Amino acid sequence: MKFTVAIVALILVWPFAFTKEYRMTSGAGVPAAMGMVKVQKAKDNGNNKLQIKVEHLARPSSLTPSATNYLVWIRPNGGDALKQGAVGVDKNLSGELTVETVAKDFDLFITAEQSNSVTVPSSIEVLHTHISTD
Repeated sequence: MKFTVAIVALILVWPFAFTKEYRMTSGAGVPAAMGMVKVQKAKDNGNNKLQIKVEHLARPSSLTPSATNYLVWIRPNGGDALKQGAVGVDKNLSGELTVETVAKDFDLFITAEQSNSVTVPSSIEVLHTHISTD
């Protein structure tokens, strides 16, 4: 009986056993902003699945200089920044984005941008963290 209970408990915990959380640090322009990144290895391909959640993030139009959106970037160690997507801000100043990356050791950061089509990040960094899954 104890063995069965242990197996059931392991099965219930297993999918969450390899999730790691990283707290993001806010930039000077948005000191109240908070962010969290949950990292979990994808079962099908071994990539890192990133669940990014932000709170208290000002509307981009209220920043100085004004912006239109927030973009999420990954910069692998020694590499160029790679755009991952846009994170929207709802009426409660919260938002989230889920992406996958092959990177194992990288900086993840969010910038305020004038357009979704930019190919390099602006200097207006609102949240950032370093992630290492090695």
